[in-house]
Amino acid sequence: MSAMLVHMNQKPDSKPAVFVAGFDHQRERENFARFSSLVDQPNINPTQTPGAERQPQFFSENIGSLSSTLGGVMSENIMVRDTSDKVLQTVVYKWSR
Repeated sequence: MSAMLVHMNQKPDSKPAVFVAGFDHQRERENFARFSSLVDQPNINPTQTPGAERQPQFFSENIGSLSSTLGGVMSENIMVRDTSDKVLQTVVYKWSR
């Protein structure tokens, strides 16, 4: 206890974070897929013939595919600290495997 109290008035070495964010990919992946398909729904052209070449839907197919590719990532967290001469960013990924 004494050793801890000795350092009580010492200033921290790092600046406080100016930005902290996290994303729980494992929990939100299904919600994102459902949301992205709703966002893209107005862009679907029902008169297109099946099998015809078309551009993929941005959210539900392009970004949704990226979400599936990153399915092994449980979560991402980012912390940004701004010092006078540089910006420090720390990104931590948690993998399910």
